Amino acid sequence: MCSLLLGALAAHHADAARELPARLSAPHAALLVTALRSPRQRPSADPPQTSSTSEPAPPSYRDGRVITGATSHRLILFTFDDGPDLKTTPRLLDELDAAGVHAVFFTVASRLMGHGVRQRAQAELLREIERRGHLIGHHTVHHRQLPLLSNAEIEAEVNDGQRAIERVLGHRPYLLRPPGGARSPRVDRLLAARGYTEMLWNLGTGDFQVRSADDVVRTFRRVLARRERENGERGGIVLMHDPHAWSVEAFPRIVAELRSKNCQLLERGEELYDIVDDPRFFFEARGEDDGTALAQPAEPTARVLAARQARLRRETRARCSQVASR
Repeated sequence: MCSLLLGALAAHHADAARELPARLSAPHAALLVTALRSPRQRPSADPPQTSSTSEPAPPSYRDGRVITGATSHRLILFTFDDGPDLKTTPRLLDELDAAGVHAVFFTVASRLMGHGVRQRAQAELLREIERRGHLIGHHTVHHRQLPLLSNAEIEAEVNDGQRAIERVLGHRPYLLRPPGGARSPRVDRLLAARGYTEMLWNLGTGDFQVRSADDVVRTFRRVLARRERENGERGGIVLMHDPHAWSVEAFPRIVAELRSKNCQLLERGEELYDIVDDPRFFFEARGEDDGTALAQPAEPTARVLAARQARLRRETRARCSQVASR
């Protein structure tokens, strides 16, 4: 099926087809077909829904203080940078569905710019990410470190990328991750003037430096332990990259490890790891700040935390009982 599709693409889009991977899986081929048949399709722009009436409604994520991921609670938010990638992101979406996890995807807008087959397929993939309930953030056009650029260059990276994302999704993003986490007061103020909330991270996985899922899992485990030991941060925002196959392979293993730890924490009566669906707990409105202030560590209200932990304990008890009975 994939070879026939590539043959058809080569006949009608010879130049673009030469840029495509030599072998495509069925999900990737389906994305290409969808992109070619309905390039103007747009998903609903409705905001994400909360999973419990006891939780706060998600903010728009506009005009927030710089999010660091710091928290003394075992809140875990997964984020993925540098995609979407036709070879790896579809599999990651399936893994996220299987785990029942929603994430934030920070897209490099150059992947969406242009009218070739690849760009149209990547745009359709970005729409699919949003259709599955994930949030889309901005990661600039060319992934250049913003403090090294002039004001005009920063504006081009941000404004051109914003327009590209808006053309694909029908709405603009308000979360932005500066490449490499590199920021400065000048950059912060420029981004704040455009309504952006910067999102950094505190739980790196080192997946851009390694080539195996084992290394990614080991690094995550080590960083999580160090953050708790040195900073009292028992959770936070996880940085991964969806164009890396080893990252996609590591993701379900990390989730499984956190849920396994919950079995032990449950027995000890401690707070459980809570994989959250969006950044609402890490977001803090900027107010009159000029954009350079950091958000306070994530601190859910006692009522919300108790409700989430009660539900999580029920789910964990059932899951751990099933594992123990095997």
